[in-house]
Amino acid sequence: MKYKLIVSDFDDTLVDDSQVISESTIAAIREYEARGGDFVLCTGRMISSIIPHAKKLGLHGEVIGYQGAVVADIDSGKFLVEHAIPMDKAMEVALFLEKRGLYYQLYQDDTFVIKEENDYSKLYRKFTYLPPKVVGVELSSYMQSTSLNPTKILVINEPERIPAILEMLSSEFGDGLLVNSSKRFMVEIVPLGIDKGRAVKELAARRGLLLDEVIVVGDGLNDLPMLSSGAFPIAVENAHSELKKIAKAIAPPCIEDPIKWIIENYCI
Repeated sequence: MKYKLIVSDFDDTLVDDSQVISESTIAAIREYEARGGDFVLCTGRMISSIIPHAKKLGLHGEVIGYQGAVVADIDSGKFLVEHAIPMDKAMEVALFLEKRGLYYQLYQDDTFVIKEENDYSKLYRKFTYLPPKVVGVELSSYMQSTSLNPTKILVINEPERIPAILEMLSSEFGDGLLVNSSKRFMVEIVPLGIDKGRAVKELAARRGLLLDEVIVVGDGLNDLPMLSSGAFPIAVENAHSELKKIAKAIAPPCIEDPIKWIIENYCI
């Protein structure tokens, strides 16, 4: 088997907004692993949000969350690797966002932290099925009072505003933090140098694999480092155009079982 490891994004790659994993995809992944392959999810999600899906796929071992900032064990939920944003940098971002009245949330202890519930937090809950920690004060004040180094900062807004917000935050903070987008209504901020590409390289090294024995597949801008990692890059048909430029193969869209297609075409 040439490709011994497949590392895949989850949202809009393995599933669409319904978050339903098809039985044919589950069967294909389990058959691939039965033949000696290894399938790993690499997502921007919280660990507590992705583990139920990993278990449905029958996966064990590592799962990668927070865009590579956290590696956890699927069975126990224990964090094996964790990188956080230094509080001073997170405070700069928080004050910048608050001054402009932009909604954002922090991540602490695998929970998302918000000032108060609103339409954006409720939208996010539809994807995670998890409740937030509501603190009732500005998140900059909360960080300061708790000396919090957040795992991630997430901005949610209307899709048509996201490109401008992404550009603004990248210009302001891109020298010290990684600013990118995972969905059309989100901007994600994680520690600089921590991304899916680094996560894939470290994962392959832990398994004693060369990158040319690894397939990576994704759809969003936050998947660019993963598809640029040196592994074999595949974009789904619904992927951002920037991913398609560097992909060596285009899989069917997320609604048409692209992982099953990849296994059948590259891992037999």
